[in-house]
This record gives sequence, structure tokens and C-alpha cells, in this order.
Amino acid sequence: MWTHGWGRRAWLHVVGTIVGLLMTSLPSAGADEGKTIVFVCQHGVVNSQMAAAYFNKAAQERGLPFRAVSRGIDLYRTVPVRIQDGLALDGLEAANSPQRLSAEDTAAAGRVVAFDQIPAEQRGPVDVTYWSGIPLGINDYEVTRDQIVQRIDTLIPTLVAAAQAAEDKAPLQLEAKILLGDVRGRIDHLAVDLKRQRLFVAELGNDSVGVVDLAAHSLLRTITGMDQPQGVGFEPSTDTLYVANARDGSVRLLDGNEYRAIGRIELGGDADNIRIDTAAKRVVVGYGDGGLAVLDPSTRANVRNIPLRAHPESFQLEPDSGRIFVNLPDARAVVVVDGASGKQLAKWPLDKGGNYAMAVDRGRGRVVVAYRDPAELAVFSMDGKPVAQAETCGDVDDLFIDAKRERVYVSCGAGYVDVFEIDGTAYRRIARLPTQTGARTALFVPEMDRLFVAVRAGPAGPAAIWVFKPTP
Repeated sequence: MWTHGWGRRAWLHVVGTIVGLLMTSLPSAGADEGKTIVFVCQHGVVNSQMAAAYFNKAAQERGLPFRAVSRGIDLYRTVPVRIQDGLALDGLEAANSPQRLSAEDTAAAGRVVAFDQIPAEQRGPVDVTYWSGIPLGINDYEVTRDQIVQRIDTLIPTLVAAAQAAEDKAPLQLEAKILLGDVRGRIDHLAVDLKRQRLFVAELGNDSVGVVDLAAHSLLRTITGMDQPQGVGFEPSTDTLYVANARDGSVRLLDGNEYRAIGRIELGGDADNIRIDTAAKRVVVGYGDGGLAVLDPSTRANVRNIPLRAHPESFQLEPDSGRIFVNLPDARAVVVVDGASGKQLAKWPLDKGGNYAMAVDRGRGRVVVAYRDPAELAVFSMDGKPVAQAETCGDVDDLFIDAKRERVYVSCGAGYVDVFEIDGTAYRRIARLPTQTGARTALFVPEMDRLFVAVRAGPAGPAAIWVFKPTP
């Protein structure tokens, strides 16, 4: 046991040095946009570190979703031993490894609080709250700590009030989080049974399909024995659930009540997205190195294969014309095929990559595509002419048109849902709402007026479906 003052300080110094070496640089201050508080001092290692550490303690104790980081106007590489000692005596440690403030940090932060004047090139256009008159913590730690804690106690209620006001105005309100049980790994696409109000979740990394009771906001059951399920679709006329499996290329058919296996169609490999064409009474499945399989739900048979140049990601049906618009990211193209004959009608070469997500805006006669490289929304007319483009969040996998509110919802694996407002040919982002890293698949159900986002299990919590209610 360390009883001598010098020995204890030396030991704390060694521990602090080891922690500093082991700490990796944190993500930018915008990792949870709007809920990150950036504290800034001259070197980012004294007052800002103290403020961030004590703020995080207060926020955690009160169960608040805010998180603080420390930044320096100039960069000093080491947190002084005096500061490490003071924090350790209160059971704390430095908020993060020393990092220099950037304009990106301030732009993404919910609030910037500074002890020293921030130069314009680092501050950007944001407002800064200055905490003046607080002494330097390295000189009198206890006095500095007490003044910082008093300011934090005053700051937190204003942050809570501002967050509540912003949430009330948000275009999507988080209504519920429905836990999916012990589900590990990646979650892929979703589908809905409107009659029973059940949501189907392709739990690819868990080789299962979750069945969620949306009326009760609870997990009904988990269907096991799948083989990397990617796509799901519910065909109402035959009361059948279709599940497309990546590893073995099969499409499994289950009855819509008890979910017993009632059929199986082999596609050879990488069975993926499923679309239900209720008007034409057909099921379309993307699969393999390049193909769409057209299935007859009444005979449970594959009646036509439409060849493509590469594996299809998102594809959308246009019932009025019978056309199918298909994303081919490996070919950097969108192709248009005739659903009846299988003939390719058009090919739209693209100058950007990662076109995985797609939606058809039938009311405006447009096709909306999301790229991953770079992260961008692109809007085309039905004949492939560019209409608009806009920056969006990263790792997009799904996007949807809310025709009632003239919006686009974009779900991103970077941990956000972007909301765009459509005004003529302009697409303006009006909100970026945080979810969780990896939550890139979703489903918007206009008949229920809800957006369902699939959140995989991770450090932030177990796998769940987040239910968002659009407003107004």
C-alpha cells in the first residue's frame, strides 16, 4: 500500500503515462452530433481536461446522453502529473488523449466552452461560451475544480432544455426501442406483415430472422436455422414469408402464421434483396454475380431469370410501367429492365461508387440513389437525367420517400438517419439524427407512418429495432 506522498504521486504518474500511451485518439467531436460538449483551453491538458472529466461524471450520474471531450488551441502532448493526480483522487482520469482543436470539432459540437480565446480559423462560425476568471488548475487544483464544477452544474440544465426543444422540433421522434434478444453480428433488411403488424428482421450474422410484434413493441419469436439471411419479404396473397440467404443462395418460404417451412427455391448463391409486386403477383429476388429471379407465389416456382452484369444491390419496381430499376455498384451503373420480358431498356453509367441504396419517387417521376464513395444523394429523372445531388451521411444502405411530407429518409452505418426536405428540384437536409454505428438498414412503412431502424448489438447496447415517428 502506498502511504508516502511522493511514492503515491510517482505511482500515479506511471499509471497515467501508461494510460496515455494506451489511449487511442477519440473520434471527432461530432461522433454523436449535438450531444458532444467540447471544452477548450490553451494546450488542451489542464482546465479543459478537468472540465471534460467532471462534466462526464455529472452527466453519467444524472443519466444524461451528453459526452464531453477536451481540445487544445495549441497541442501539448502530456497531461501534467498534477492534473492526473487531482483527477485520480476523485476517481477520474483524463477525458481523452491531448488533441488540437479543429473547425470540424466546433462545427459538429452541441456546445463549445472555452477558457482561452479561440482563433477564428479554429472556431469557425459557431458561438463559443467563455468561462473567464477561472484559475489555472495546475497552480491550485482544488479551487479550479470547485469553480469548474459550479459552472457545470449551471450548464447542464441549459443543455437539457436545449436538447428537449430540439427533439420536440425534430422531423423524426424516437418512439420506442424494441430489443431483439441475444442477436449477434450484422443485421440486414426488414419487411412487414401489415395485417398482423409484424416486422421481420434478417439477422444475417446470427443466421436467424426476428419476428417483432409492432403492436406490443416486443419480440414475438426468433426463427433459427437460416444461412446468412439478407433479404426478407412478405407476400400477402399467399400469406408467405420469403427469406433470401447469402451463403447457400436459397430462398426459404415460411407460412405467415406459424412460420413453418413450406418451400425452398435454390438460386445458386448470394440471394439478397427481395421485392414483392402485389399487383403482378410476383416476387423478385436479386442474387449471384448478376441476376434477378422472378418467382410465382402461387406455384412457389422460379419462372424467369433476368441476367445482369453484376450483383444487384437495391432495386425498385415501378408498377405503372413494369420497369425495374437496379443498382449495380460493381459496374458503377443503374440499369433499367422490363419486368415482363427481362430485356434491358437502359443503362445509366455513374461517376461515383457504392450505389447500394435506391428509392423510386413515383409522384415526381424520379429515382433517388445514395452513393457511399463519396457519401452523396443523387436524384435522377426516370430516363436517367440528373436532377439534384446533396451530401449525406456515410455507409448508406437504405433510403425511403415519405410522399406525405415530401421528405427523404436515409439510414447510415455511420450512425445517423439523415432527413431531406424536397422543394422542387432542391433536396435540403433538415436533420441528422444519431442512431448507432452499424445501424444502416431500415424500413419506412407509410401505412403505419413509422420508420424502423435496425441497430446491431455493440458496446452501446443489445440488438434492437428503433421506432421513429415522423412529425408533424
